[in-house]
Amino acid sequence: MNSEVHIFKESIYQSWTDLVAFLPSILLSVFVFLIGLLIIRLINKYAKKIIISKANDPLIADFILSIISLVLTVLLFVIALGILGFDNVTNQILAGAGLTTFIIGFALKDIGENFIAGILMAFQRPFRIGDLIEIDGIKGRVIEMRLRSTTLKTTDGVDAYIPNGSILKNNLKNYTVDELMRDTFIVKARYNDPIDAIMKAMNTIINENPGVLQNPPPYIVVETIDNDFVNLVAYYWYNNNQNRVPDFQLKSELQLKIHSYIKSIRNS
Repeated sequence: MNSEVHIFKESIYQSWTDLVAFLPSILLSVFVFLIGLLIIRLINKYAKKIIISKANDPLIADFILSIISLVLTVLLFVIALGILGFDNVTNQILAGAGLTTFIIGFALKDIGENFIAGILMAFQRPFRIGDLIEIDGIKGRVIEMRLRSTTLKTTDGVDAYIPNGSILKNNLKNYTVDELMRDTFIVKARYNDPIDAIMKAMNTIINENPGVLQNPPPYIVVETIDNDFVNLVAYYWYNNNQNRVPDFQLKSELQLKIHSYIKSIRNS
């Protein structure tokens, strides 16, 4: 029994001695790692200014900074392990192409999928900040593009955060490629109303509105005729490069004026 207690005490003493002897390396490794993270942050801060000033593209800048940060962090991790004496581990990381292995493993997760999608979008550029787009039924202005997600300001003022993986998987509509959008509305005229006069008035009202473009020109067509009503469809184009989508207000103004005209000719 005494021999077992003695062996236990010797084991505890040896462990403590080894820890004390190893403690300077641990503290140095932690110190180097923390200082290294601070240096990496400063490098990213100044590199971001330089890259944005040259590329003028936040998504490209985010991609390059992520690669720089990843490489420097892995190198810092290897240095910290080397200080602790894990040379075999560091050699295996370097010899096994740790960066490639990390990226492949990263891409197998959902966050990795969005990251890879962000990289593809950085080079394909299906849209840019300020574009009016629609993704999976969500329509709004692009206000921020990151490697993992894209933020839209919807027409009702809501910020929608969409993973980049979803953008590549779903149908995408970009309404700002040529800054033109077409809209329509239907006017129900009675069968006995002066249809030609109403169509001419509709065309005049639409053309006189400063929000409607003259090229392509607006036009009015008869969609259907039944026993009681004639459905007239107005087609017009407007510029959508404003910060807020004007289609609701513009459509409302046009329909109200046309309604007032039809009401006036019926009362005359």
